[in-house]
Amino acid sequence: MIGAAGPGGAPLIVCDSADFDGTNDSMARGAGLTGAADSKTGILSAWCRLDGGDGANIYILSNSEVGTGVTLFRAAANIFQINGMNTAGTFILQLASTTTYTTAATWLHVLASWNLATASASLYINGVSDLAGGPTLTDDTIDYTKTDCYIGNAFTGTVDWNGCLAEFYFAPGQYLDFSLVANRRKFIDSAGKPVHLGTTGALPTGTAPLVYLHLDDGEAVANFATNRGTGGNFSITGTLDTGSTSPSD
Repeated sequence: MIGAAGPGGAPLIVCDSADFDGTNDSMARGAGLTGAADSKTGILSAWCRLDGGDGANIYILSNSEVGTGVTLFRAAANIFQINGMNTAGTFILQLASTTTYTTAATWLHVLASWNLATASASLYINGVSDLAGGPTLTDDTIDYTKTDCYIGNAFTGTVDWNGCLAEFYFAPGQYLDFSLVANRRKFIDSAGKPVHLGTTGALPTGTAPLVYLHLDDGEAVANFATNRGTGGNFSITGTLDTGSTSPSD
């Protein structure tokens, strides 16, 4: 559902969220992402609420296998972290937040992009730059062509996300410079609310991402596993609940 235009001029989106219980709720493709190709660029956007798991690694995304792939997680140090590896299992992308984040009712928007060919990267939390110094940005190709992709967990199966997720967007092979306010406004308006990404998530760049997970307000929560992007649908393990709040509240 699309609402009125927000303070940033972009149309607001009224959405629901999916609640992962931190114990046995997760989603998996059961295969690699359709159309994935190894590249040096990528964009991630995720709205999340932390309901527990402080002091532990808890994963939002793991397009990964042992030693390769890309991950987005809240680390045991309570910082957000994005890791990307090449086919040899070498870390060539590592971004971390400066600020720590623990259990709270507040919604967080994690927004990141990278271009390893130009050693460019950004990490914004709730519209504010939060990238720690000394990121790893090696001019090499990230291994995006994996045999599975997980949401709310990782290939190890022991690092479940504890909290809610909404408006999850993952676009390997695409890039936007988020130091530009206009590009950040494609995902978050000036009042800190989500904006409309298009039916397939194509509005920010003109090309649909491999993964765009969305729930309309009041939509059945199981539909969070229906990928509006081009990379294929997910299957749910456990039982997702509709979140008690959403980032558009």
